Amino acid sequence: MTLPQRIARTSFWLSHGTFWLTLLLGMYLGTTDICVPYLTGCTSITATGIPDPQAYIFRGGLISACVLFAVWWYCMQAWLFEIAPQRPIWTVRYMVSAGIISSVCLIIATAVLRPDKDALPWTVHTVFAALFFLISLAVQTRVTYWLKYLQKRGVDIGSSLRQKFILVYAQWFFLLVMVVLQLTDAGDAWKNIVEWWMALLIGLYYLSSAQDWRYFRLTETD
Repeated sequence: MTLPQRIARTSFWLSHGTFWLTLLLGMYLGTTDICVPYLTGCTSITATGIPDPQAYIFRGGLISACVLFAVWWYCMQAWLFEIAPQRPIWTVRYMVSAGIISSVCLIIATAVLRPDKDALPWTVHTVFAALFFLISLAVQTRVTYWLKYLQKRGVDIGSSLRQKFILVYAQWFFLLVMVVLQLTDAGDAWKNIVEWWMALLIGLYYLSSAQDWRYFRLTETD
């Protein structure tokens, strides 16, 4: 397994392993109802990481995963430079920069969480969490269409393009659902469901590149 493959896989499992672990701890400790939030929306991702001791696991695990997200974008840049017949320097770098910015946004949104729920800077958390979702979706969409463009030019881009399109389109669907829920002032349960699925789809997008990077290795020149 190459280093880029490890980064793609670890970024997914570390982030979602953190979500699932804090959720299970919350159920065990009684701070969260026993449920499947992807189906019932019984709790939000944020809520699983607020109480102690889950808060320490949540912040440590997710911030570490965000660092790996940023490294994933660096790997994506190096890979695109390697496979593209002509180096699309400006296009690739702006996509990668945007991806790294999205990771920083999630770090900020996570860092402000603390067990004292009443003292949380909710506006800061909400704004930066929303920016993470929106920027991630935008840049993942752009990367996917860029890969399609390269494929049409005969470039070997791996085997995950169809998966990437499915993941991106599903994210856009859930984003539209969230907009409708906000406009209709729907209950939190429905919004929580969308949040869990959006996070899962974004994470799976990172994971999908593992199969493309089977023979890709970072070098000192990267």
